[in-house]
Amino acid sequence: MKNQLLRLLKPLILSVLFLLVITNCQSCVGQYSEELLEQSTTSSDCRIVQHTLGKTCIPVKPRRIVALDPYFILDPLLSLGIKPVGTSIDNLQGKDYWGALSSEDVAGIERVGQTPQPSLERILMLKPDLILGTNGYGTQYYNQLSAIAPTILRDFRTEVEPSFKEHFRFIAQVVGQQEKAEEVLSQYQKRVEELHKAIGSQMSGIQVSVIHSAEGIFNQPGIKALFFQIMNDTGINIKSIFMDKPEWSTLSIEVINQYDADVVFILGDYGIPRTYLIENSLITSLKAFQNGRFYIVDLAAWMGYGPSAWNRILDDVSKYLLESK
Repeated sequence: MKNQLLRLLKPLILSVLFLLVITNCQSCVGQYSEELLEQSTTSSDCRIVQHTLGKTCIPVKPRRIVALDPYFILDPLLSLGIKPVGTSIDNLQGKDYWGALSSEDVAGIERVGQTPQPSLERILMLKPDLILGTNGYGTQYYNQLSAIAPTILRDFRTEVEPSFKEHFRFIAQVVGQQEKAEEVLSQYQKRVEELHKAIGSQMSGIQVSVIHSAEGIFNQPGIKALFFQIMNDTGINIKSIFMDKPEWSTLSIEVINQYDADVVFILGDYGIPRTYLIENSLITSLKAFQNGRFYIVDLAAWMGYGPSAWNRILDDVSKYLLESK
């Protein structure tokens, strides 16, 4: 009887403890951080990392990491041989999305809610020693997260988006896997050089466009997007209309012809029906469509910032650009 009562009360006790920790720590986060910074000068178990919200003292070798973004954090960690204890997920209409990762890749990792609103209680129960995320969703929870464990949130626009390679190196530095990171980047560079050589003169003068389509709305990606960085590395000519547009922006279907190119990639949003695109007269009038160089690719896979996404993009680019060679 006593054991049954304890089992029934355990969730309630954990919830109360969680609220006490968060309430108490919200008022002492600043003091807590200062103490960590002071300890770092004398302790070999703690080192300071600068990020968009300041400085955080983290374990030298974190072992229980929670990743609060499957695209920008989880993918890089897994490629470095680091398996987090928990991760947030993206979910739309009841389906989970992991970017270029597969369900097998994330097997055994505890889910802590959706990326825009992670469960603080689940994170607390995992007893992390480091929380990694981006400021796109996590800033409003930063104080609460920092009360649970040292937390680093990267600014997407200034720290992540400009260079996927430097972002990857940063994650590797945080988890002490710099050497592994350079090996992964070396493998990427080898693939890029092989693709550049294979394309050769075939792509000379050939322009490429990438457009995002979702539920009848079309968007122009910013030139800093991962896939454009990879195309630049491979020597692919990106249509000039993208060059002076750093941010993503909505475009009207009526001006879709301005984005026509020798090759057009459409980022299909979460399984958008292909019939919606291939039955639209403004789409079918494009030169790329008429020449059979109009390709619908997986948005989720192309939007990640880890090696799984790099390789997926290189796979698609290789497949479609070399298919008529």
